[in-house]
This record gives sequence, C-alpha cells and structure tokens, in this order.
Amino acid sequence: MAEIPPEMMALERVADNEFENQERLYRRVPPESFDGDEPSVAAVELPDMSVGRGKYGRPEWLLLHEDHRGWGVIYFVVRDIPPDREIIQAGIIAFTLEPRHVPLAKNYPHSEVWVFREGVHICKKDMNLHLLDPDFHLRWRERIVLASHVAIPPQSK
Repeated sequence: MAEIPPEMMALERVADNEFENQERLYRRVPPESFDGDEPSVAAVELPDMSVGRGKYGRPEWLLLHEDHRGWGVIYFVVRDIPPDREIIQAGIIAFTLEPRHVPLAKNYPHSEVWVFREGVHICKKDMNLHLLDPDFHLRWRERIVLASHVAIPPQSK
C-alpha cells in the first residue's frame, strides 16, 4: 500500500455533515464496472454506498491500496443525489437519500450515501435490506451513473 497522506488521517477531527450542492463525491470503481470509457450501472449501489468527499480528499487517494491497482474513480456532485427530497416509488413508498460523512481513522474523507424508506435507514448491519425496492434501486443507480464523470480512468492490469 502506498503511503497514506497525513491529510487523510482523522486525528481529532469529527464528522462534518454539511455538504455543499457542488461538492464532488468520488467513488472507486473496478475496471469491469466500466462500459468502454463510461461507468456502467454496476459502478454504484445502495445502501450506504462508500464515497470520498472532495472537500477533504483527492480522487487518487481512493486508489492507494494495491488491491485497487488499475481501478478507476468516478465522481458526481451532492445535488445529484438528490438531498432532502422524497422520491415516491410505486405511488406510495417514500425514499430519501442523504450524503453522510463517516470518517475512518485513516480515511477522514470517507462518506456514504444513505437511503431511508419512510424515515427508516436501510443498511446491512440492521438486516433490513428487504426494505430497498429493486425498481427504486435501479432507477437511482441509472440516475447517478448518468450524472457521473470519470476522474481517473481504469487501467489495464
């Protein structure tokens, strides 16, 4: 693994959940999740999709570990999530999406995109993935992929 830049370390810093609409969120993507030069729908997922905050980090930091050699990095901006807005699926189910800063000891920029169904956080640790409607999940993934840009293209291994 490459040297971790000192700026990545959390140290005494706490989470900052104030996101600007124009802030970039970076996502590490394996080469097989690209369709030519563009990310495919496989590049993004819910729930709790891991991203790096542009406010606190650089896209190349997502590729420091040798396991990610050859991977690419895409980005989208916070306003594309869409924050603070309900998305109605099948006419009755209200989903909301929010960026959350979830810093790690050696990765302060680490953040996640959280999904809520009628106010309930859907996540693996709560074992409530059945609440995530597959049609909603696919629509959201397609939307984010269309809004995404390539920050670092994948490389051949």
